[in-house]
Amino acid sequence: MLESSAGLIQTARSLAVNPKDPPQWSVLAGHSRTVSDSIKKLITNMRDKAPGQRECDEAIEVLNKCMREVDQASLAAISQQLAPREDISQEALHNQMITAVQEISNLIEPVASAARAEASQLGHKVSQMAQYFEPLIMAAIGAASKTPNHQQQMNLLDQTKTLAESALQMLYTAKEAGGNPKQAAHTQEALEEAVQMMKEAVEDLTTTLNEAASAAGVVGGMVDSITQAINQLDEGPVGEPEGTFVDYQTTMVKTAKAIAVTVQEMVTKSTTNPDELGILANQLTNDYGQLAQEAKPAALTAENEEVRAWGECWSVLWGKAGSAGV
Repeated sequence: MLESSAGLIQTARSLAVNPKDPPQWSVLAGHSRTVSDSIKKLITNMRDKAPGQRECDEAIEVLNKCMREVDQASLAAISQQLAPREDISQEALHNQMITAVQEISNLIEPVASAARAEASQLGHKVSQMAQYFEPLIMAAIGAASKTPNHQQQMNLLDQTKTLAESALQMLYTAKEAGGNPKQAAHTQEALEEAVQMMKEAVEDLTTTLNEAASAAGVVGGMVDSITQAINQLDEGPVGEPEGTFVDYQTTMVKTAKAIAVTVQEMVTKSTTNPDELGILANQLTNDYGQLAQEAKPAALTAENEEVRAWGECWSVLWGKAGSAGV
């Protein structure tokens, strides 16, 4: 670009002396095209070599591969040719899926934050997220292969693919934002939409997994979810709260009441209709996760130390409950 610019200036100087020199006009046009092309190449190279771009491309390739594998498994399931996986139990496969989904869920906001304004972290975060999709897909296909109900097979595979699709959309948006605050301003809406889509996909798949696990008498995943929520409480609030204490207080009270109702129903159903305990246990797990999520910003916006201790109280309470096998 610099060499062509120098040639452009030299040619222009010659034309200033002798403007009626046709060959020089042709040379000037050539230098002008070269300068223009060089600027475009420079911009492209700067964008391609920006932090995180290579990692985004690699993560996108991983997710595309995962989606192809899910598609192949879905076609096999439709034709009743998805061979059951014999080297591992259904419980282990469910646990693998729940663990992977939880880790992916934990990385949604970090990836979005890096895409908005932390270019140096973008590559690391997207690589972290991508590494959980391969084990998730393998476990999902294995779990589907061991599921006798055809509709449950398809639901599991479809919801897993939906999560991969939403993650893929998020990675494309994160790559475009690139961790540049000025660039991210143009992609903010798309990024927020991708985050919401991923959260909804995680919630849907988690619900399906917990219901399937509880129906089979497997509660390890739900216990892990509650334990993880407790651990996140111990870590303290992360980021600036978006609402006021009253907002969080209202939601927490509503959720706590819902937990109390669910617990009472579980006590009743344990003797009258044990088959419904799985769904109730799953609801209890989801409600506590929501409660723990609200407790952190509530503690941060509280006006006195006594109220700030709420989060710690919830952590201790549920920690003891878990130890007691409740």
